[in-house]
Amino acid sequence: MDNHYSTLQTIYSIVKDDHDPTSFPCKPAQIIVRQFLPWDTILEHIHLLHQEGLVRLQQHDRFTQVNITEAGLVRAGSQSQAV
Repeated sequence: MDNHYSTLQTIYSIVKDDHDPTSFPCKPAQIIVRQFLPWDTILEHIHLLHQEGLVRLQQHDRFTQVNITEAGLVRAGSQSQAV
């Protein structure tokens, strides 16, 4: 599964145990260390997920924060149950 949904699964695995996963601030570095993909590929995946409404991006001075959306939780949750 080397598509952008693999990156969604990675984000989901980071936030799923939080009491409010959609507000959990996920930094790209947390995603990078969990995937064996080049940074530019992961970045492309994050932007595709954002375009589909599965993650939100919030730009800060020195980094971008990634938050999974409700739609992203549903999609990732259904994919993880199918595996």
